[in-house]
Amino acid sequence: MSVVASKRRTVVISVIVAAVLLIAAVTTVLLLNGSGGSDSTASSTTTVAEVPDPPVNAPAARIVPITGSDAVPTEAGVAAQLAGPLSNPELKQFTGIVVDAATGQTLWNTDAATPQLPASTAKLLTGAALLTSLDPDSRFTTRVVQGDQAGDVILIGGGDVTLSARAEGAATVTPGAASMADLAEQVKATGVPVQRIVLDTSYWSGPALADGWLTEDIGKGYLTRMSPLMVDGDRIDPATENSRRTGDPAVTAGKAFATFLGLPDVPLVPGTAPEGTAVLGEVQSQPMSVLLAQALENSDNILAEALARQVAIARGAPPSFAGASAATLEALGALGIDTIGVELSDGSGLSTSDRVPPAVMAQVVTLAVNGQVPALRSMLTGLPIAGATGSLKDRYLRPESNAAAGWVRAKTGSLDVTYALAGYVPDVDGRILVFSFNSNGVSGDAARWAQDAVAAALRGCGCR
Repeated sequence: MSVVASKRRTVVISVIVAAVLLIAAVTTVLLLNGSGGSDSTASSTTTVAEVPDPPVNAPAARIVPITGSDAVPTEAGVAAQLAGPLSNPELKQFTGIVVDAATGQTLWNTDAATPQLPASTAKLLTGAALLTSLDPDSRFTTRVVQGDQAGDVILIGGGDVTLSARAEGAATVTPGAASMADLAEQVKATGVPVQRIVLDTSYWSGPALADGWLTEDIGKGYLTRMSPLMVDGDRIDPATENSRRTGDPAVTAGKAFATFLGLPDVPLVPGTAPEGTAVLGEVQSQPMSVLLAQALENSDNILAEALARQVAIARGAPPSFAGASAATLEALGALGIDTIGVELSDGSGLSTSDRVPPAVMAQVVTLAVNGQVPALRSMLTGLPIAGATGSLKDRYLRPESNAAAGWVRAKTGSLDVTYALAGYVPDVDGRILVFSFNSNGVSGDAARWAQDAVAAALRGCGCR
């Protein structure tokens, strides 16, 4: 693909900008409607109520492609543009890289090859591995089959951690999820008597918690014990992303199933399904690509881990933390990405043992943006929009970064004393710039605002 073609394929979603233009146009018309002089009003015998308003021809808010530019930024120009925000002491131990997406040329770099704690930006690696390892339209399946003992039904977890036990229409972090109530209705319709529910969690293997995970984070809402049988990400409040988790996802799912069957006191026991038994009901998740978008936008750790295990299964590795990490590295290598220095203990970036150089993160985003790997384009769908969606909804609202609201799209990361930000933004000429930043030794919002200001400076870049 030529550079020009690549630039023309590059698209950025700027919802806020379109909305602002719409509001501005409507406001202008309203101001003009009320701008008549007092003399004219006094001489008229027609009341204001009788005068029809002129039609408002404001443009509709819409998503439009960036046309691209032949104005290539220079290293010196980018360095000069970033000099101001980079002087902010709140950035602390700062490393990062800026890349011209069209050419892959590095425009700015400081220690970008040094492995850093990636925090949740590691979900970009999981996303790249997922989209290039399996059909993005494939889905998780949760089944109920008849047991080989009279009165037994077996609830088989198929990895869908978004399966919902919420009532129809109730708010949830992952709208559109499959319903446990629907599954129970299918089973009831068969007329098979239920005296016991067997919980089959054999779809995944290995430990329930990753190396570098902290059990106290279950109560904080950041994680739970991994199980392929789970409802609502094991959240106590399914409408709140960081709700406390129950910590016992399979049993919680089993209780929900029993309740929907109208048998809340039926015994729940662990076990595995026999081969060839009758299927009594099944429900499917949304497509993997949709789930990935939800995982990225909400920075959903448990959903990211479920997707990472699906990468492992697709590549013939054990569906465990170790297998998923190995499969992700294999997928990145197949994309031609140099994974030297990458160490993964999980698929969400929640582990304190993870290490990824910012340069690797920038390679992944660049491949997604420039269209060289078409499968990766859908990964951009879930990237939060500055000042508008997901984990960037409440950022880019300050004077030093507000000009980039609606333009920056990036994955955030925050873990202990490390903040990370990886994504892309068009400069003033429409040239797409990819960035990956990492700050260590930080705390509080001031450090996040400082990183936002660096990315916002790229939005104002002509930099030639």
